[in-house]
Amino acid sequence: MLVTFGTNVAEAAASFSKLERKVKETFPGIEVRWAYTAKTIRAALAQQGKPVDSPITALAKLQDEGYTRVAVQSVHVLPGQEFYDLVNIVDNMARFQGSTGKYFQSRIGKFGFHRLTLGAPLLYKPADYRAVTEAIKYLRPAAPDHALVLVGHGSNHHTFSAYGCLNDMLRQSCDNVFLGTVEGYPSLAEVKADLAKKPFRQVTLLPFMNIAGDHAINDLAGAEEDSWKNQLARSYRVSVCLTGLLDYLPIIEIYISHLQEAFNKLTDPAK
Repeated sequence: MLVTFGTNVAEAAASFSKLERKVKETFPGIEVRWAYTAKTIRAALAQQGKPVDSPITALAKLQDEGYTRVAVQSVHVLPGQEFYDLVNIVDNMARFQGSTGKYFQSRIGKFGFHRLTLGAPLLYKPADYRAVTEAIKYLRPAAPDHALVLVGHGSNHHTFSAYGCLNDMLRQSCDNVFLGTVEGYPSLAEVKADLAKKPFRQVTLLPFMNIAGDHAINDLAGAEEDSWKNQLARSYRVSVCLTGLLDYLPIIEIYISHLQEAFNKLTDPAK
């Protein structure tokens, strides 16, 4: 089961389809379901006749249909509040294994799952940061006066530091790649300060988000004066690439590796 915040932007949702195709290719014959955590997005999609379940509802349906082993994969960029909410759901549902006690003993799985596991988000272990850095290196512009600025959503969760860590690793590997966030640190102000240290003339903006949804369309490329494109255009030639992370196979493969770990635990008690 693949779990993400969700989107009601049809063009952006196509990026989710790319991940799903790779998951089905890697795990042939295995049922694949989606769940969206955003209630407002689920409501909007329901009105369009395209309902998507919440994680709790999706898991309950799988259990009701007789599935006893489920690997849940977080399709989040970093382990923020959305991820830990999912951890809480999976942890609680994994404990729900039927009636137990001195007089009543139900077979494990009658009212719950035999095994329920969870795969980590994109940035979780040090190896993930290194893998993402390597993937991004191939996107950097060749010209020394051309910078690539990645723009993430940002977070007020304590794991906001993931963005600063990745930005530091990127700057050590690529002298013309920078990372900022729409909501949080590093902000556009920090990105501007980094760009000003070198004689850049051109900037390409790329969303550091799984999909190029509302934030990418409006905050990065919007016509409003405060969009990143328009603010940076005062000093640089600016282009915007509205391509989400899930449009890049190396990024998808990181998610697949995390899902593989969760899937392996379904049949190996030692893990």
